[in-house]
Amino acid sequence: MKGLNQNLVDIVALLNDREYHDGTSIGNQLHITRAAVWKAIKKLEQYNVPLKTMKSKGYQLTSPLTLLNAIQIQACLKHKKIQIDVLEKIDSTNDYLKPLIPQNKKIIACIAETQTKGKGRLNRAWYSPFAENIYLSLLYPFEKDMSELSGLSLVIGLAICHAIEAQVDLKNHSLKVKWPNDVLLDDHKLAGTLIEIQAESHSFSQIIIGIGINVNMKQASQHDITQAWTSLLEKTGVYIDRNQLTVALIDTLIDYLEKFSKENLQGFINEWQSRDHLANSEIKMMSETTCWQGTAAGINAQGHLQMKTKDNAILSFASGDAILLKFT
Repeated sequence: MKGLNQNLVDIVALLNDREYHDGTSIGNQLHITRAAVWKAIKKLEQYNVPLKTMKSKGYQLTSPLTLLNAIQIQACLKHKKIQIDVLEKIDSTNDYLKPLIPQNKKIIACIAETQTKGKGRLNRAWYSPFAENIYLSLLYPFEKDMSELSGLSLVIGLAICHAIEAQVDLKNHSLKVKWPNDVLLDDHKLAGTLIEIQAESHSFSQIIIGIGINVNMKQASQHDITQAWTSLLEKTGVYIDRNQLTVALIDTLIDYLEKFSKENLQGFINEWQSRDHLANSEIKMMSETTCWQGTAAGINAQGHLQMKTKDNAILSFASGDAILLKFT
């Protein structure tokens, strides 16, 4: 675990004009040694950042790259009383926050440029290439009992959609939430969430909300991501400033969490219905041992997925994998 190296940030900012810069001029402009420049360049190469090196000219970024900036994020937030930790590399942003839970009474956001052991729901690996996407976890003290947090993952999905649409022009594209924790853009996975809850005492809980959003990712192998995916860059053709999107995401998350604290899931039902990817579709529900098939029929007051079977019975699911059936 390490914070984001300032030399790395400054050198990337300098190279972001995508012109050639030699090591001596970089060092002179940033008032650092040539050895420090070389060390940062080597690190970028290790992270597979697309760099050209020409002996007579120096180094050139071949595509846009802006690193996360904790000071910029903090300054732009509407909600000011938040601790922002920006890391260069971490095993998991959720795991980073867990030791901070005891005695914690404040909101802490951890954002990393890359994760070595990023994870999604059901302990699935989350592909986390360097400086391309958002890997964010939010530690949030909730004055609610653990039993009152049902449906929270759905609300987080709605908040992600709202934040993205506030920053990115997605006209002619469909941004939906797939129960229980995926955000889809044109039927391809764009984002996912992992919520971990620790009950501290009666009517008080600490929650860690982990969010991964594919922002500027251009490619991934089937080994890295096994399902159909997309990114904001792939859909819009526009490089996204992750600092601005992170600000919108944190502010929107807190707005939605504050509303959830007062209104529970009921306050989001209309918004959910407008974003429900599975609504009225034929689906298959999978658990470890059983499979059910029917028509998705929305959610109940607890946020459980409801399914209408062929004999008109209504089944409710608190967990499981919902698979959309496509008939030809």
